[in-house]
Amino acid sequence: MRRLAALLLTSLLLFTACGTTEAPNTGGQDYQQGIPTDPDQPDTPEDSGPEYPESFTMAYHKSGTLNPITCGEGIEQDVAALLYEPLFQLDGNFEPQPLLCESYSWDESGLACTLTLRGGVTFQDGSALTARDVVATLQRAAQSDRYGYRLRNVASVTANRAGQVVLTLRTPDRGLPALLDIPIVKRGTENSQAPTGTGPYVLVTGGDGSHLQANESWWQGGALPVDTIPLVHAKDKDTAMYLFSSRQVGLLTVDPTDDLASVTGQAQRTNRPTAILQYIGFNTAEGRLFAGPALRAAFSGGIPRETLVDAQLAGLALAAQFPISPLSALYPKDLEKTYDKEATLSALRAAGQDTGETKELILLVNQEDSFRVTSARYIADSLTLLDWKITVQTLPWEDYLAALGAGNFDLYFGEVRLTADWDITDLAGTEGALNYGKYAGEDTDAQLAAFAAAGDRNAAARQLMAHLQTAAPFAPVCFKHYTVLTHTGVVEGLTPTATTTFAGLTGWKIHLKEEE
Repeated sequence: MRRLAALLLTSLLLFTACGTTEAPNTGGQDYQQGIPTDPDQPDTPEDSGPEYPESFTMAYHKSGTLNPITCGEGIEQDVAALLYEPLFQLDGNFEPQPLLCESYSWDESGLACTLTLRGGVTFQDGSALTARDVVATLQRAAQSDRYGYRLRNVASVTANRAGQVVLTLRTPDRGLPALLDIPIVKRGTENSQAPTGTGPYVLVTGGDGSHLQANESWWQGGALPVDTIPLVHAKDKDTAMYLFSSRQVGLLTVDPTDDLASVTGQAQRTNRPTAILQYIGFNTAEGRLFAGPALRAAFSGGIPRETLVDAQLAGLALAAQFPISPLSALYPKDLEKTYDKEATLSALRAAGQDTGETKELILLVNQEDSFRVTSARYIADSLTLLDWKITVQTLPWEDYLAALGAGNFDLYFGEVRLTADWDITDLAGTEGALNYGKYAGEDTDAQLAAFAAAGDRNAAARQLMAHLQTAAPFAPVCFKHYTVLTHTGVVEGLTPTATTTFAGLTGWKIHLKEEE
């Protein structure tokens, strides 16, 4: 029970919000109390049926922004997802599916991508979507904290005479469409608190409060599950969680390592995939223990990922041996190696780690994140073998960053939000911004560039992952989930994706009390 308590709460993202370098949330706590006595028991008696609400209500911050380019993660993003739509939407396998974009093409250099917009799309005010709207939105996004990182390789965005959008890149990246799940707003409103969008609902404000109203001219058509979604003010995350627990709010998307233990009552929990990778980083500097690839690869092979995820993390993540989500078709499942402790011992002996002389190793982890501390300790215990004695050192966020920057570690437990083109240059590339271990490999740099430029991304991904399996610049551990909370039996058809909680919205069924 104490283990479950530790892993159900607190989170700290090294890089958050679509891969950007936003400041981390350091408000984590070590939650050892306040967990239901037995999580395997239902929250309500078995013979009690679902309690349907009178309306499907969502939380928002009435003084905050609903601008999808500038608002933070959490309740604002859930509301914004009903007001705005992207050029591409990532499906359940992280594949970009055209939405406001109908098709795209590349020039011979692989540096210019031309987007043809879908015809018949209108904004909520009835005006037609144009290339100039897309250009204005993407230019604003490139300047934002939320999307600036993922658009760093875009040199220019222009509209041509044919009404198409042309993105010119600095270096080839055929994974660009996976980066364009960016909500599009009407030109001239891209800096407003509530821009005009193309989504299925319209924001209505007045003296009686705010609500979302079904967009009668929504270009996609189809019946929406409810016509009206009342909005209730939540000044912060804790307030939103209280509103959900007291059934005043019907849906929340949360980081399960931060929020779930404060949920009471009937709660249905649905995993939402993310590109947030947790991994072990190595100090590869010359003269350090992990300077050579053989030992790094042996360490990586000795991580019992499946057991960690299932037993220690309660299934709140997906075990991964490669820095691509296992949900993606690019993930080379056939290259995975089954965990085998004896094989790990053999690999360590072959690398000279059975001398009888103890080597004291330090594994750094941020102390505010009990989820990551739990994982780090389990990995340290699992790999304290032969000559190794691995000690987990927990540090406050600023001290943790300082130690990484100074190279004062043997190993560290890290977390990063990758972009869905699976570019890991910052992690594994020479001089990469997140390459704290100072790994350098010309072959790796070449493979990273080849993967980005490849027309056949499946083949290039497999080649890159096979290389990383041997070079082991870092050791992937898992991709964490977010959780969509709804009240038991109220929402049917919920199939969230990395892009949105509301994927397949027209197929939803929301049960309200008036239906009884």
